[in-house]
Amino acid sequence: MIKAVLLDDEQHGLDSLSTQLKQLDKPIQVVASFNHPIQALPFIKSQKFDILFLDIDMPGLSGFDVLEQVTEPHFDVIFTTAYNQFAIKAFQYSAISYLLKPIDEAELLKSIQLWEKKTSKPIDTEQYKLFLNHYHKSDTQYSKIALPTADGLEFIKASEIVRCQSDSNYTYFYLSNQEKILICRTLKEVESLLAFHGFVRIHQSHLINPAYLRKFIRHDGGYVMMQDGEEISVSKAHKDKVMALFNQIERK
Repeated sequence: MIKAVLLDDEQHGLDSLSTQLKQLDKPIQVVASFNHPIQALPFIKSQKFDILFLDIDMPGLSGFDVLEQVTEPHFDVIFTTAYNQFAIKAFQYSAISYLLKPIDEAELLKSIQLWEKKTSKPIDTEQYKLFLNHYHKSDTQYSKIALPTADGLEFIKASEIVRCQSDSNYTYFYLSNQEKILICRTLKEVESLLAFHGFVRIHQSHLINPAYLRKFIRHDGGYVMMQDGEEISVSKAHKDKVMALFNQIERK
């Protein structure tokens, strides 16, 4: 049984989320819900449970303030928040779970399914620090990102990624040190995450870091050669984008 605690200053938000959790085909029990962070703190600190669904913007104490008062969290956190582009990017870069309000039932189910796959259930301290770093800074160009793997989390710099390759609902990351990492994310999700760093989709199954691009060969339909020696076909749908990239490089 997954034990959940809900904290949101809006009562209708609490009621709605509680109902949605009960309707999921998952063994979830809402053991407590609070609409005031100060009232919630004693319970959160002393009781054992699995997931805290935590609102960020609350009067008195924010969701971050609440977590700061818990020295060693024994639970995981799924944040609930209204849309903010920098906040969403921070969640994606750190692989911290979040749900946008109003909460969509399919997204709620997905967040629970991802939680079930995690090997380490309590929130990772380094992961949370990475999230806060991104959240409080709009420019994340040189920051690390967290990659959720089967063993836990890998923290790497985007500049170390040579290319990414799709494998159904998973993605392989090929790094400059010859390491290969498999994560449980689609290439579409990865593309959204890395677009800020200039990564380019050149094929349905391939995303590349132009910094590691060696050549573009025009014949045979067109393909690129990466610094790690990999040759990747450029699909017709992405050819104009690749040509624009090379034109931009030539002008520099």
